[in-house]
Order: sequence, then C-alpha cells, then structure tokens
Amino acid sequence: MTQAAERAVVPAVAAPPLIEVKKKPSRLAELWSFRQLVFLLVARELKVRYKRSVLGVLWTMLNPLLLMVVYAVVFTTIMPAALPNFAIFLLAGLLPWIYFSTALLQGLMSVLVNQELVRKVRVPQAVFPISVVGSNLVNLGLSLVPLFVMMLAIRQRFTAALLFLPVGIAVLTLFTAGATLLLASATVFFRDVRHLTEVLLQVLLYLSPILYDVAQLGSRDSWWFRLFRLELRLNPMSYLLPLFRDPVYYGRIPSLSSLGIACGCAVAMLLLGYGVFVRLEPRHIHHF
Repeated sequence: MTQAAERAVVPAVAAPPLIEVKKKPSRLAELWSFRQLVFLLVARELKVRYKRSVLGVLWTMLNPLLLMVVYAVVFTTIMPAALPNFAIFLLAGLLPWIYFSTALLQGLMSVLVNQELVRKVRVPQAVFPISVVGSNLVNLGLSLVPLFVMMLAIRQRFTAALLFLPVGIAVLTLFTAGATLLLASATVFFRDVRHLTEVLLQVLLYLSPILYDVAQLGSRDSWWFRLFRLELRLNPMSYLLPLFRDPVYYGRIPSLSSLGIACGCAVAMLLLGYGVFVRLEPRHIHHF
C-alpha cells in the first residue's frame, strides 16, 4: 500500500470542543442580583425595630407628630419666631437631617453586625449598609404623613412644588448611601470611626442650615463670619436640605444651580463610597 493510501485510511482526529469561559459579573451586576436580599433585610430591620410594640410601625409617624406639636407650641406661643410657621420651617430641615444622620450611624456598624453571615455566605457586603439606608428611607416616607397633617393644621399652604419631593429625597438618598458605604468600610478597620462620626454629626448639625435660614444671616465684617459663610458654601447639606425644605415650606422648586450642585455632591459621594467599599471589601474579613 502506498503512503498516500495509508494516509487516506487514517481516521481523522476530532478537534477538542471549545470551552466557554463565563465572564465574571461586575460588582454592580452582582449587587443588583442580590436586590431581593436587600428588600428582605429592610423588612427584617423594620420588624426587629418594632418587635413586641403595641403600635408597631405607627411609632414612626407618632414620634415626628409629637415632635411637631411641641415645636408648634413652643415657636408660636412661648418663643415666637420671626418666620411664619417656624415649626414647619424647622421640621422641613430636621426630617431629612434625621434621615441622613440616623442612616449613617446605624449603617456604619452594619458590616460588623453581620460579620457571622459574611463568614458563612458569599454575599456582597454592600447589601448591609444599603439595607439600613433603605429602612430609614421607609421611615422618612412614613414621617411625611404627620408632616402634612401638621401643615394642614397650622394652615401651611400646599403647592405643586411638593411633587418635587421624591426627586429631592432620591438625591439625598444617593448621598446618604455613599457616605454610609464609605464609613461602614472605614469602621471595619478603625472602630473609633463610630464615636468620631457621632461628634462630627453634632457639630455638623449647627454648621448646616437646619435651625436657620442662610438668606437671613446677613453680613458681618469679621473673620469668623466670613469663615462660616465659606463653610456653608462648601457644606453639601447647604444644597441637599433645600431640596426638601423649599417645596415644603417655601412652596417652590429649588434653583437649577442648587439642584445641580446637590446632584453633583450626591453622585460624587456615591462613587467615592462605593469605590472605596468595593476596593477594601476583600480585606474586611481579616479585621473582624
């Protein structure tokens, strides 16, 4: 048999099948796939908070309602304020501040509190701070009910600008989520972050336009007042809080420039917080 004939009878060897390599999903895609877990954690947080309570979730509305009644009595009879309906003015600044500060303080411990779950189950750790922000967002939404009741009781006018509230709350939520992610990761490495945050929030309460109106500060020829005005221009809360107060108290939509700066601060904080959290997440388990 010739060499050509021998080559003809040799069976052809099939090529090995191509192995399909699955691309690892991005961190955002992985986090999105655990969205149901976030909802479950939010529900668990709310249930634990009001466990064995007679009124349950109604306390979320009762607490701000009682606070509003006290402010209304104090600033209309005992200590009359220069601004009309000052109780609404104050509450329109306090409610978003309480939402931000409470979510931040609770969220910075969220990874450490769930460290046993992190050790046993592979889950994006960002779901824990985000779920804390989500539960406090529910509380903020419920607190709007007594706020509107109080507005109706003291004849604070309702305007179409109130329809802007969901936008303002969404921007504030993005900023809160970013700050919570940032501090939640930092707390894993440095436990003192919790106590430092408590002190800084108390200071920031008075350095932010919550108890006063920036437009009524006037001008003074002193170095400390110029420094204070500079701080207000650099303070993100000076742009985030009006997203809530302007529609509620002034009956207007915030200016386009103020809205743009607030959105820029929210997006920057979210990118910073999430970026730092994702980068440091693999090292968290070694510092529990």
